[in-house]
Amino acid sequence: MNKLVVVIDMVKGFAEEGTLASKHVKRIIEPIRTYLEHYSGDIVFVSDAHDVDSSEFHDFPVHCIKGTREAEVVDRLQPYAHTSFQKNSVNAFQAESFRMYLMAKLHDYEKISIIGCCTDICILNFALALKSYVTEQNLVKEISVPQDLVATFDGPGHDRVEASESAFHILRTNGIKIE
Repeated sequence: MNKLVVVIDMVKGFAEEGTLASKHVKRIIEPIRTYLEHYSGDIVFVSDAHDVDSSEFHDFPVHCIKGTREAEVVDRLQPYAHTSFQKNSVNAFQAESFRMYLMAKLHDYEKISIIGCCTDICILNFALALKSYVTEQNLVKEISVPQDLVATFDGPGHDRVEASESAFHILRTNGIKIE
């Protein structure tokens, strides 16, 4: 079976430093590294790398500015980031270079797994967009989210457990497999 794993936002700005860094995201670095070490399919990284005037900063604190350490893939995962793309929104599918890459190769894959952060924001948005696209194209692809390889943050008005459970429910409801 031809497989692809898409690693979303495993950057220093969400795992190690900056306004949106979370110990919960940091905790999945090693499980993701182990998963990728034994993975037998293609691996693609898509990461936040914002312009300084990104409109996303109206909704979230300033984070992961292009060219800064925050926008770098965490050191432990860099050896696996041979194919990588940048995004300027919470939805990797909207990053044109990645979308074009994915559309060109989509027929090659039977299974696409999505891992990284944040479960209820970037993982959810990309998974739903990908599932919608696959369905619109009348393709049959298994799209999955391994729940031990995704994480989100705790913060004011954002309970990570509740946010993750809600995201998993929405993903399941839309035909995405939770592993």
